[in-house]
Amino acid sequence: MKRSYLYTLLFCTLLMGGCIDEYEAYLPSSDEKRLVVEGNICSDMMCTFYLTYSLALNETSAYVGFAPVITDARLTVIGEDGTVFPDGNNGLYSPSGVYQVEVGTLRPDVRYWLKIETGGDVFTTDPQFPLSTESDVSLSFEQGRSDQEVDILVTPAAPTDGQRGYYRWDYTEYWEVYTPYTADFEYDPASNMIVKATTPKNHGWCTQSSVNAKMASSSDFQENHIVGMPLISIMNTDNRLNSKYYVRVYQRRISQQEYEYEMLRNKLSDQMGGLFTPMPADLPTNIHCESGDRKAIGFVGVSGQVTTATLAISSSEVNYEPRRRPSQIDHNDLAPASCRQIYYSGYRLVAFNYDDPHFQGDGPFDAESVPHKKWAERWCVDCTDPYWNASLRKPYDWPK
Repeated sequence: MKRSYLYTLLFCTLLMGGCIDEYEAYLPSSDEKRLVVEGNICSDMMCTFYLTYSLALNETSAYVGFAPVITDARLTVIGEDGTVFPDGNNGLYSPSGVYQVEVGTLRPDVRYWLKIETGGDVFTTDPQFPLSTESDVSLSFEQGRSDQEVDILVTPAAPTDGQRGYYRWDYTEYWEVYTPYTADFEYDPASNMIVKATTPKNHGWCTQSSVNAKMASSSDFQENHIVGMPLISIMNTDNRLNSKYYVRVYQRRISQQEYEYEMLRNKLSDQMGGLFTPMPADLPTNIHCESGDRKAIGFVGVSGQVTTATLAISSSEVNYEPRRRPSQIDHNDLAPASCRQIYYSGYRLVAFNYDDPHFQGDGPFDAESVPHKKWAERWCVDCTDPYWNASLRKPYDWPK
């Protein structure tokens, strides 16, 4: 069996302290498909798991950075007290390799594990007691200078047992944007007419979820209490600060083994080329094949209580400096180009002479006949432009 080796430098201080050491990352060859599992078991949550096959280093181009997904799996969360939480697919085909298990309340005195059935084999994770995090976590923000980024800081409640703890934070960000200009009318290139704008595009919303979770050990802080740890950094020119920014953070306490796995994985991912690099096969794992000798990659943790916190920031509370400056261009300055040519050059109509009695009301108006037209780049009036990449639909969980 051919093996692909990639040598990287790994700072051992990341896990156990010590000097710089050489790490030999073993990547599975193309004939050794390993099960790769992403996801965790959490109490009272819809838990999502991603199942893929491992890639050899020379296979990445074939999949353009995406590993082949597993579509035929059946997942079950099981407790040693006989509790069973099946996945919602009921064994049906999953074209995206995404499986969801609605997990109920996990008892702190019961161990739980994940069972995966796929390709005629059965995989299980090591049974674990659910770890509960502190019931309170606070978020704050700071901007050191007006030209610096805005830092979102997280502070969990002080641990009641005073013992070292390991934490993981996932988050979802939302932000509202307004374009510099609002266009009440718009140019329709198909009819070469100026018509009333039926759906204003000057106002929209964006959302994104964390790709790599943030983790920390309380041993790096005084009295094992994490205080003001940077979670998210936003440049002062970032569109997230355009109007109103909102973040929802999910905190859970994790085991030392899960912490070490995730930290090592993130380190190797950075050193080996990024998020979609093939995952080293010799990462520590708690997933085992019960029906044969197939191997797996991943670490599935078990969490009890998951604590949620939110933070809202208004643009008036920080110094926001837009990356671009808007400007309007008179139609005569773009002549002899036609309205259609101007439109397809990336400009949008901003205004025209509404006072002219021939061009009052809702239109439509012949575009070439309308006087004193003003144009601007699309991003100035349309929040769906790639500069903003916003949606006209407000997120269902946007704060009131």
